This record gives sequence, structure tokens and C-alpha cells, in this order.
Amino acid sequence: MIGVLYVVVCAAGAVRQLPERFLPLIAERGWDVHVLATERAVSVFPEAVKEIADLTGRPVRTDFHTTVGYSLPDPDAVIVAPATYNTVTKWALGLADSYVLTRLAEQTGRGVPIAVGPYINVAFAKHPTYESSLETLRRWGVRVVIGPDEPHQSGVGAAEIFPWASLLDAVETGGS
Repeated sequence: MIGVLYVVVCAAGAVRQLPERFLPLIAERGWDVHVLATERAVSVFPEAVKEIADLTGRPVRTDFHTTVGYSLPDPDAVIVAPATYNTVTKWALGLADSYVLTRLAEQTGRGVPIAVGPYINVAFAKHPTYESSLETLRRWGVRVVIGPDEPHQSGVGAAEIFPWASLLDAVETGGS
């Protein structure tokens, strides 16, 4: 086993691919994976979240240990993907107003290798806060991995070529 990997998912369409495209790759590379999700991801993509829990054999975490009865081990690496505009910008502002953002603030402060894969539509990507948020995360040492079709047009299947392997490479090798 390489170590403990947190995968943080947000309410973006690419989350539907995590069970069949990303979890097998993570397992193949020998990580002990724990999936955390925003509350919105759980409400928008309940089928994907259930499938993730079934495949990992663990509940998808949306809150502290009081909701599932155990604490997570500290991670050796974190991948935030698919990452929404909301999560990227709040994280870069240092906000910790949700379970996921609290965990991201903590792991950023610990210096754990982190990679983020935004899944952002063109309109959000044009907002001035977005690019400055990515730059802030880069300055903090977060590896920002932008897929070939990002930002994407709303409703277009950019998730079909989401950079899952590149995200895993980024935390394993320090590349971006």
C-alpha cells in the first residue's frame, strides 16, 4: 500500500465517472482510499455516491466522525476532483465553513501533497476570482491539473476526458 488517499468530490458531472474510471486506478496503484463529498454532491449525485460507498466498502464522508462512528486516518495525499468553482474559490479564500473545506484547510496547512482537478464551465472560469484562486492554490503547493476540455461549455460532455490519471500522477510524483 502506498498510503492513505483522500478523494474529495464536489457536485460536478465528472463525479459520475469516479466509480468506474478512478477507483479502479486508485486500487491498482495500491492506495487506501477514503472518499469525502460536499453535501451538494451527495444531494445531486446520490447514485454515484452510493456506488462509491459500495465499491470502497466505506461510507462517503460528509461530516465529522460523529455521523459514521469513526475518525479518518490522516492522509498521505489528497485529490480534489471534480472540483467546482465554489469549492476552489472558498478553499483559496481560506474558508472552512463545511466539512470538506475544513479538511482541505487542515491538509493544506499540514503540507500534504494535494492535487485539484477543476470541472468548471466557461462562465464561471471567466470570473476574476477563479483564476486568482487557482494561483493562490498553486502558491500554496497545490498541484492544479486542468483537463484538455476545461473550462467546458455548460451541458457539454467534458467529463469524458477528465484527467483522472494525471491527478493521481500529480500527488504520487509531485508533477502537475
